[in-house]
This record gives sequence, C-alpha cells and structure tokens, in this order.
Amino acid sequence: MRKKILIVEDEINLMKVLDDTLSQENFEIFKAFDGETALDLFYNKNPDLILLDINLPKKDGWTVCREIREQSDKPVIIMSARDTELDEVKGLSIGADDYITKPFSLKILTIRIKKILKIEKEQIYKYEGVRFNFKNNEMFINEKYIEITKKEFQLLDYFIRNKGVIFNREKLLNEIWGFDFDGDDRVVDTLVKRIRKKMENYNYLIKTVRGMGYMFDENKKQWLYETFIKKWENEMWKHSNCDFEKIKPYITSFINDYTSFMKSCDIVEIEE
Repeated sequence: MRKKILIVEDEINLMKVLDDTLSQENFEIFKAFDGETALDLFYNKNPDLILLDINLPKKDGWTVCREIREQSDKPVIIMSARDTELDEVKGLSIGADDYITKPFSLKILTIRIKKILKIEKEQIYKYEGVRFNFKNNEMFINEKYIEITKKEFQLLDYFIRNKGVIFNREKLLNEIWGFDFDGDDRVVDTLVKRIRKKMENYNYLIKTVRGMGYMFDENKKQWLYETFIKKWENEMWKHSNCDFEKIKPYITSFINDYTSFMKSCDIVEIEE
C-alpha cells in the first residue's frame, strides 16, 4: 500500500516539482497551499508524513506543526528558506522530525522521507507460519508458496500495513478499486473470502467485525472465542422451541465447554 504524504507549500512551482518527484516514488500525494487547508487534510486524509513550509497564508507552519504534534506523532519535515540555527532549533523543538533548508536536493529529500518512514525495512511481514513479501508480491504459508492475484495482494498489503484498524466496504473499495468503481460492494466480501481460503489455518488474521467491516488482527484468542460462541449460538437456536428439560443437557454441555475453553486460552480466570 502506498504511503501518503501531505505537502504544505504555497509556492506553486515548488509544489509541482515536489508532487511530480514524490509521485514517481509511488507516494500518494495530498496538497495544501495554506495552513488551514493543511490541517483539514491532515485530519481527513491521515497522511503518513507531512512536508511543511513555514511562511504560509492563514496559519503559518509553526502553528500547523504545533497542532499536528498535539494530536499525532506522524512525522513532520519542515522545509524553509530560514536557514539560521535559531530557526532550525525552533522547528525541532516544537516537534518536527527533520528540518531542511531551501534550496534543497530532491534526491536527498526523498532519501530522508524513506528513512523516516522506514520504507526499506518494511519489505517482509512475518507472523508464525505466515510470510508476506511486499516487494515481490509473494505469500508463503508454512514455507509453502501461495499464488495470489494482484487484487488479493493489494488488499493484504493494505490490511497488514494497517493492523488493528477496522475498514468498512466503502473504504476498502476506494483504496483497492478506486473512487470511480461502480460495481457491487460485495466484491470486497468475495475477495476477503478468497484470501482467507488461501491463508489456510491463519485465516483468522482477517476478522469480520459485525456491523462495521473487516480488520487484520493477530489476536488468535479472540477469534477462537468468537468461533466458540458462534458454534453454541447455532446449537442453542436449533433447540430454541424445546422445553427446558430437553435443552438442559445442551446448557450443561455449553457451561462445561465454555469453562474449559476460557481456561485453555487464559482469557479470564474461572472460579471452580
């Protein structure tokens, strides 16, 4: 999944150069020409990094940087023509991760961005028997190569890079298929189903959150718990029209199974 960069720069020519350069490096770019727009985009687009000029209309870069740092630890690189030591110290003191003076080398700026985002180190995801290579679009389950399609790779990539975040169908459609996709949103469910099948015993990594969407999560115990409860919900539903004496054995069995399950997973302590 492409990293998102918010460029905040009021100089049109420099903005175009930065946009072109970083787009070629496969970054997704959002542009703001003033401080107020920058903050709106920051809150709405959730960029991975902010390139921030100081001399901006409406709100200056100092103010923008302070507000971002109060809300988030997302990296900020200040770009400024102010080249005094005092200005650099001020920028770093209010929370910027780096300070680069204009004019600067686009090549060096790109290297600094990649270093801060640790892009070169994020090429392989490993979890127990799962290995996912972002660079080569490869997936291995227990050392066995699993063939995946381009869309399957894109969705897995997005899930893994956003572990623990719940995404609804609309968000996943926009990220993987694009905003102009006019097909059925159930295509997301179909793709998730295919990926789960290929992940074999690790299919619990992609969890369904009822009424909300999907989430990539390594919490196996929670998945086991939900599977267990679902099993017994179905079992009890089959006998919902029976009198108490007939379903009593199922209730007793459920309590015994539930106690054993909770002990084995160490989810809570069970009193004897």
